[in-house]
Amino acid sequence: MRRFANASRAPAQPPFTRITGRGLGLGLLALVITITGALAAEPNAVRLGLFGLCLLGLTWPLAKRNTRGLTVSRETPPSAFAGQLFPLKLTLTNHNKHDRFSVELEDGIAGPAERGMHARRLAAGGSASRKFETRILRRGVTHRIRAELISTFPMGLWRTRHELKESLEMSVYPRPVSPRDLEDAQDAALLDVDDTESARRDWSGDFHGIRPFQPGDRLKLIHWPSTARGRSLMVRQFDRRLPEKFSILFHTIRANRQNDSGGDAFESAMELLCGLLMHCRDQGIPMDLTASFHEWRCFPVPHAGAMDEALDLLARARRAPETSPANLLRAMAGIEAGARVFILSDVPVSEWAHLLPDMPFEVTCLGVSDLRIKRPPMVTTRPFEATT
Repeated sequence: MRRFANASRAPAQPPFTRITGRGLGLGLLALVITITGALAAEPNAVRLGLFGLCLLGLTWPLAKRNTRGLTVSRETPPSAFAGQLFPLKLTLTNHNKHDRFSVELEDGIAGPAERGMHARRLAAGGSASRKFETRILRRGVTHRIRAELISTFPMGLWRTRHELKESLEMSVYPRPVSPRDLEDAQDAALLDVDDTESARRDWSGDFHGIRPFQPGDRLKLIHWPSTARGRSLMVRQFDRRLPEKFSILFHTIRANRQNDSGGDAFESAMELLCGLLMHCRDQGIPMDLTASFHEWRCFPVPHAGAMDEALDLLARARRAPETSPANLLRAMAGIEAGARVFILSDVPVSEWAHLLPDMPFEVTCLGVSDLRIKRPPMVTTRPFEATT
């Protein structure tokens, strides 16, 4: 469902009007004709020169008024991902009792390629519209927009610029980045729930059959008898086993707050978190999201239909710096058995992984540029002692 953003009226600040090259040329020419006609005692030349100067002076108030009483409204979808194209409808409305002519709109949301729209004539009480596709590069729900109304009416003698500072209410989610896109992600295959992709899991699924080898398949899955018979690599295929639930935690713990850069690292972490959420949606995996920017409240996402609310939470997220792991440890204590746990942060994993206690389940620690798997400690047994 699409919606209209509130139309923003021009501010009280008057438009700025300056003379164009054409107007300056007309003024200089009229002035020269007037002076020459006066020196040569030619009344017609003087009249012609004065007419040019009067024309230039009389068109100035028309040019200054031509952008007054105009409003801009935008029709957009309720949400989109950062950097994703979405349809935009710009509407320029004339609220005056008189027509307006040759008005150009340069809209900040339209981007440098499209610029905006041009209306040759706006009837009194009428409007002009244009539809095209654009994108917003930053996440958020309220976006500041700078727009300009530009007019060269009448006759291109004056150029009027009217700046409009507005805001657009639209949920722009972070750009989803898959954990596979990390530079140091040799263990990122663990994020896929396909058991045949992980060497650290047993093949508890039922044997499904034999299929041709594909890039990314592990060598241990090669079925050598079938490979020898068919003279091409064949691998064993197992049924996929999906985890019962993902438990995702996000924090910003950094012991030394003076080294807390935030900013771009937090935005990159939001993109990584969004990619993990989209992975859950595509695989139909329920999840619980607990984050510092949500005051450490658990946000359940039981099905794909509830994902929009979680994404909207990411669009509104604001970084909350922390120095103590108390909230994180408290959240980990409430994780249900059988859940697959991911801990994400905009702080490098090396600075906080040692703060995590030994847990009875595996924890995947994700940072913006690194990944680490924290496994349960080995269970030790007493050595066998012979009895006499």
